[in-house]
Amino acid sequence: MISLLCLAAGYGIAGYWVGAAIAILMAPAWWLAQKDPASSLPTVCLSVSVGLAVVGRLIGCSPAWMICGSAAALAAWDLVFLDSAVGNRSSGKPTRLYENRHLQSLLLALGFALLAIVLGRFINIQIPFIVLLLSLAFILFALDRVWGYIKKRPM
Repeated sequence: MISLLCLAAGYGIAGYWVGAAIAILMAPAWWLAQKDPASSLPTVCLSVSVGLAVVGRLIGCSPAWMICGSAAALAAWDLVFLDSAVGNRSSGKPTRLYENRHLQSLLLALGFALLAIVLGRFINIQIPFIVLLLSLAFILFALDRVWGYIKKRPM
């Protein structure tokens, strides 16, 4: 709901009432997505929410509202799948530990992303496109290597 409120507020402040209405009308879809995480509805809701944020930014809505709305939508999508994965398991110590580690990593990822966005708003660096493309390829390769290491590591 935080995502939808942020998106609706961003559109409402900018005076785009159709976008605010679409954001508010997404609430039942997110509720249904929470009830049935096995369907493709959570992914559709995430896509629509991020799409609303992108369109809102392109038409001139406040970037802060759009960023917070899309970040909250991503967190909600992740938590829907976490709840689905852990739902029927016992609430023993390993499950609680897994949930806590997952929530900590989610908060760290969102926190660092929002920090990077805020810093990016104040720092303007002109980077050639090829350097940006090579940096992105390096980051993806590094993440792939880290993920491979995590998968091989014994629990």
